[in-house]
Amino acid sequence: MQNFFKNHPILRIIIKNTFTLFNFVNLVLALMVAFVGSFKNMLFIFIAIANTLISIINEIRAYKIVKKMRLVSEQKPTVIRNGRTLQIPSEEIEKGDIVVLSLGDQILYDSTMEEGTLEVNESFITGEQDSIEKNPGDELISGSFVVAGTAKAKVTHVGDENSIAKLEKAAHQLKTADSKLFTLMNKIVRYISYALIPVGALLLWSRFRTEQDTATAITSTVAGLINMIPEGLILLTSSVLALATIRLSKKKVLVQDLYSIETLARVDTICLDKTGTLTSGNMKVHDFILPNKKVIANLKDLPASAEKSFLRPLASILSHQMSENATTTALKKALAKTANIKEIDGILESIPFSSDRKYSGIKTKSGDYLMGAIEFVTDDQELIKQVKSFAGDYRVIAVMKKTEDRSSLSSSTFLGCIRLQDEIRKNAPEIINYFYKNDIDVKIISGDDLETVKTIASTVGVRDLRGIDLSAEKSPDFNKIVSEYSIFTRVKPEQKKRLVTAFKKTGKTVAMTGDGVNDILAMKEADCSIAIGDGSDAARRSAKLVLLDSDFDRVPSIIDEGRQSINNLERSTALFLAKTVYATILAVLFVVLPLSYPFSPIEMSLLSFACIGFPGLALALEKNTARIKDKFIYNIKHYSVPTGLAVAISMVILSIVSDANNFARAKLTTLSAIIVFAIDLILIYKVSKPLNLFRAGLLALIVGIFIAALFVPVVRDFFEFTLVW
Repeated sequence: MQNFFKNHPILRIIIKNTFTLFNFVNLVLALMVAFVGSFKNMLFIFIAIANTLISIINEIRAYKIVKKMRLVSEQKPTVIRNGRTLQIPSEEIEKGDIVVLSLGDQILYDSTMEEGTLEVNESFITGEQDSIEKNPGDELISGSFVVAGTAKAKVTHVGDENSIAKLEKAAHQLKTADSKLFTLMNKIVRYISYALIPVGALLLWSRFRTEQDTATAITSTVAGLINMIPEGLILLTSSVLALATIRLSKKKVLVQDLYSIETLARVDTICLDKTGTLTSGNMKVHDFILPNKKVIANLKDLPASAEKSFLRPLASILSHQMSENATTTALKKALAKTANIKEIDGILESIPFSSDRKYSGIKTKSGDYLMGAIEFVTDDQELIKQVKSFAGDYRVIAVMKKTEDRSSLSSSTFLGCIRLQDEIRKNAPEIINYFYKNDIDVKIISGDDLETVKTIASTVGVRDLRGIDLSAEKSPDFNKIVSEYSIFTRVKPEQKKRLVTAFKKTGKTVAMTGDGVNDILAMKEADCSIAIGDGSDAARRSAKLVLLDSDFDRVPSIIDEGRQSINNLERSTALFLAKTVYATILAVLFVVLPLSYPFSPIEMSLLSFACIGFPGLALALEKNTARIKDKFIYNIKHYSVPTGLAVAISMVILSIVSDANNFARAKLTTLSAIIVFAIDLILIYKVSKPLNLFRAGLLALIVGIFIAALFVPVVRDFFEFTLVW
């Protein structure tokens, strides 16, 4: 059954939104009204149907947009099938296919290594953070991802036989929505649902005891119970978030988790990976520096001796790196401008780049050649200090040779280094300024050199430039350093995760951006994760939000969308819950009070639309990008409860007056509708302050709707109002 719904997502959406507790309750109450022949009072069932249809249409529309965007964003795995190399959608991979894997790929299916060597991270499955080397014959577990190397693997399991599928099934993959607002509303709705049956039974009993006829008793009971149900509240929440998803899709933002919009709107700390966010991810070679400190800007000026001792090892390392990154792309582009450079003889194997190791290389008969950050390819502190002095505004990559003890970095020879320049995003200063203006603290977590990162951070306007090089810290106290620094460099993948965890321990709501496998652990730990579209496939699959066009300028738009949605929803909930408060109080009171119940379903349907549903939706779609202040409980205390009490007290007094003066049923319900409308109008005014043209127009339109219901004869008769004066 689970697979059936997985293969028929639209049918699942229809069933999920149709067969709900609220719809069941509405149906039962409608049948009760139909039983006594008061078909006009069944109007509320059509409102429930409309709510259901709106919810289904919005969710299907959002689903189709997300599916289309995922197809665009997902890289198609390279598969060798029947001797042919193909790129096909991941869901079309079959058992026995040979899949080509490289740095950044997520392993989608259980497989067996056929060729090559990989380093994989299986933390998603095992919880262990260390990279594991895989050689031909070894098993690859679905859900893990490649952190180094290139290989071919044969798919052994697909579908439900897959390890990741079994894990998801065992863990009941459907996890609770990460939404404060949704969680609070669900609690309220759940408690009300528990109360409906006993309160409804007692209310029906009391109405039969008090009212003169069965029809009035049943319609009064139905009116009381319908008012208790905040049926539009959950609908409004899902609809507003679905509409936000649709609007963001037009800005090339893929929302993979609906409630991540709310989470990002609440973020007060954002951790930026320098590459792909502050910088474009593109790099260019600035110059080369030889061991004699001679700076060569043009390779044509390189001495012949340096070409053999420096360029040949560099070219050999690059040619044996199967996976590309910004550094190797820039270096290959620079070397391509020179004449063909011969490779070193006697190459035994390559050392793939690893974000944990931070270097790549080759092994030859005469020694190992390594290329990477200087502090990771040698232990010579004097040399490290010297090479770092070359950095300035640049990223420095050193080339070393180990000839004696290959297991140690102490016996290495410096062959030269390359200075590369990051391309800073044009809009980066504007985005950083946006974060500060919106009370979002900026932290930079990078694998690069401290001085280089600080220079870029200063250029784009990061205010706090206190930084720490984690490679120089043997046992860093993460809980301490997160309060002392804002820039963290030479950070390993596991350390990125621990930094995010430490920020969360201080009470921060943390967002993490990234584009590579070295960011995945931190992205999974963060409250909200944002992947750059042209980053690794594994990073995109791990993130809750994906910037498809890799434009970091979209992040403020996401935050604004989230703030608009949540701020307005918090305001609109005051309208929905005010009705629930007074309806619940009245339902309990009228169980014991021998008075005429002042409402009928038809009139309450009008009030629910005019004073709750319509203004609630209108206010929820209004522009509002102020910082979220979590005023949900505040609004209930200061708006919903006082309004509910005011209505409840007024209705009890009105019922006493009505019974004392023998008011006709129509007069009682008309007066109750007028009083409730007046109190609701005051509530709408309060939550709408300060008034602007839109909100003033909304109030005028609501008044116009109700006046028409009272004074236009056809409408008045339909809603069973009467002229009471």
